[in-house]
Amino acid sequence: MASIKLLHNYPVSKEKIWSYLTSDERLTSWCLPSKNFLLERGRQFRFESTPSVFWDGVFINTILDFEVNSFLSYRCINEGLNLNTVVTWRIRSSNDSVQLSLEHSGFRPFKDLLIKIALTGGWKNMMRKSLYDQLTAAN
Repeated sequence: MASIKLLHNYPVSKEKIWSYLTSDERLTSWCLPSKNFLLERGRQFRFESTPSVFWDGVFINTILDFEVNSFLSYRCINEGLNLNTVVTWRIRSSNDSVQLSLEHSGFRPFKDLLIKIALTGGWKNMMRKSLYDQLTAAN
């Protein structure tokens, strides 16, 4: 199975990054509109975006595992695309910044290639621009 792997450093605390991975309001501010996120193993939540001719705009996610301020893993399913993947976030201290890594795994070679390419671009933009802007904005 193929995966997307990205890494970015942020000049903020692990706790602040964690809060942007685990709150509907904060996820919505940089990722996709999030509904019903609750940090609980087995809990389902949704990302709901504008549908297009290519997809229905909904990812149904199930929290698989987590360690507060360290890592979060959830299954990510879109039935219309026949996509069943896993998103894993890891947070580590790195000198004077905090390193956030993403692994989005479970893409089927060839069959999911276009979806993987589209999601890679989206994740890169969200991590490098949207999340960075939210984390570094004066609050």
